Amino acid sequence: MRNQLTFANAIFADAVKENKKGGKKINKAKHFERIIGLALAVVICALSAFNILFYDIMSMDKKQTVRAGADISIPETIFGDRVTAVISDGMEIGSITATADYSDQSLDSDTNSYDAVINLDGLPLKEIVVEETETIMVQPGGQSIGILLQTDGVSIVGFSPVITEDGSTVNPASDAGLVTGDFITSINGQKIDTNAQIAAIIDEAGQAGESCEIVYLRNGIRHTLNIEPLFCTDSQTWRIGLYVRDNTAGIGTLSFYEPESGVYGALGHEVPDLQYGVSGEKKGTIVRAAVQGIKIGASGDPGEKLGVFLDEDWTGDIRTNSTFGIYGVLDSPPEVQYTDELVPVAMIDEVQTGPAEIYTVLDGETIQSFDIEIVKLMPGYKLTGKGMIIKVTDPELLEKTGGIVQGMSGSPIIQNGMFVGAVTHVFINDPTQGYGCFGEWMMEDAGLCD
Repeated sequence: MRNQLTFANAIFADAVKENKKGGKKINKAKHFERIIGLALAVVICALSAFNILFYDIMSMDKKQTVRAGADISIPETIFGDRVTAVISDGMEIGSITATADYSDQSLDSDTNSYDAVINLDGLPLKEIVVEETETIMVQPGGQSIGILLQTDGVSIVGFSPVITEDGSTVNPASDAGLVTGDFITSINGQKIDTNAQIAAIIDEAGQAGESCEIVYLRNGIRHTLNIEPLFCTDSQTWRIGLYVRDNTAGIGTLSFYEPESGVYGALGHEVPDLQYGVSGEKKGTIVRAAVQGIKIGASGDPGEKLGVFLDEDWTGDIRTNSTFGIYGVLDSPPEVQYTDELVPVAMIDEVQTGPAEIYTVLDGETIQSFDIEIVKLMPGYKLTGKGMIIKVTDPELLEKTGGIVQGMSGSPIIQNGMFVGAVTHVFINDPTQGYGCFGEWMMEDAGLCD
């Protein structure tokens, strides 16, 4: 029996030893797994950082435009001053924000440009061409303007049912196929310019027992249809059930004025009603306007400036209607200004995230400055017209308007003493934020630079 117990104890002792050895092996395996995991995490972080660097650098436009004597900007990365720009003769011109201090040999006198390479620790990442351009000086705007469209037609903005003698409601225009956004150019051969004109022609046709031949544009394509007017017992006139908007587009803000040429820019976004039906070179007129009240904006309910047109002292024609606003020539400089000093127009690379200010009118014709923050820059979104995201930070503006409101479009954005762009849109669900377009884009459409 004793021998059996001794044998059993020996087996148990051996098993304990094996378990201890196995435990050590397991611990070593877990430790090795942790080291491998940590190493992989470091590699992934490094690759992510390099990918961010690679994307920011590679997404730079091959052609970089700088104002004469200004800096070129290299996207800031975690690699700091290890990222540099080197011009063709091998001279380093700096890191992150690099002074464009080039030699005469590097500058091409015909194109005012020079070649450069973006490097990381001497490793070439991207070749660029830096082109020097003259500094454009403008008078910042901020004045409220009224916009009058010179259109050969009216836009359909809605439908109003006709109440017949038996009390039923009918809508001949909608039933015939017209939709909101269609642009009516003529009725029964007569050109249409105003709401009153279209009502008179339809009523006259109804009294004569005639139908109305409607010529309209939809997506730029001409269409024709015939509609029978009905007598409306509510208005006591012959109608076809339309709500239309004529040549008044509303209130906006002047963005800038260039004194030598008289060229102005406003709104910062396109006026849809100018897409079709315009005649001649002149597409409309802008006039002085005064703000009489403010409808405060809220989430889901954009606010607006309430104003009146003042067609005296100065007016301007509308010659260009683009993604970045309306442009033309003023017949005289605006009398009311926030500052008498001209300011340079910033190139896109000079615009930074951070504090800025806007000029706009909240009461009468008095231009005020309000604090904002440029939250995000999106130079690659040119086709949308939305180059930056801005946020209102000024307590007074937030109290009086709730943030960005309709009629504020075109308000100039000033940063570091430069005109960097204009307010364009408001976030419907957050009126404290909105979009802006770059001043460089506006100068191109105004014809002030190539």
